[in-house]
Order: sequence, then C-alpha cells, then structure tokens
Amino acid sequence: MIWETYQQTKITGAENTAARAMAKADNYAQDISDARDQIERLSLACQAMWELVRERNGITEMELETKILEIDARDGQIDGKIGTQSLTCHHCGKPTHSKRDFCVMCGAPLRRQHKFES
Repeated sequence: MIWETYQQTKITGAENTAARAMAKADNYAQDISDARDQIERLSLACQAMWELVRERNGITEMELETKILEIDARDGQIDGKIGTQSLTCHHCGKPTHSKRDFCVMCGAPLRRQHKFES
C-alpha cells in the first residue's frame, strides 16, 4: 500500500511536469508563429519601400546591394546580419557596445549613428 502511494505520487509528479512542458512548448510555438508573421510583414514593407525608392529615385539593384554589403560589414563581418558595434560614450568617452541603451560607466543614454542600429 505504501509502495502504491509512493508510485502514484511519482506518476502524478511526472504527469504535472509533462503538462508544464507541453504548455511551454505551445507558448514557444505561438511565439515562433508570431515572429514569422512579423517577419513576413516587415519583408513586405521593405519590398514596398524598395520599389518606391527605385521607381521615384532611379536607384539600381546594384546600388542597393552595395549599400547592403556596406552596412553588413560595419561590424567587421559580412554575414547577413547587423551585429554589435563598438561605440564610444559621448558623455564620458568610455567604450561600450551598441546593444546597450545606456553607458555602463556613467549611465548616459547612448546615441546611435543610425536609426536601426542594434
């Protein structure tokens, strides 16, 4: 009888752990789905902006590619990503990186050279 109670407690604990894991997996799956939807909307907006710029300003595909590579290389790697860049705090002059919003040395807000810089 004691052994059966012990076993049932273990089974119930395992079932609860499995249920929590399933709930987390469902939440992650929804987060991934939401991220994919957002990426699709951003891709659509980028394509629309590019076509407007091309049509109204006569910029070529080659010029766009050159600018993409220039921006990609700013972090020292051509890898298709905007990476972390080294910044100098305008207030105290200490180095930090672009993932931060505030200087770790003096707490001043960091200025970004470009709007989408990360």
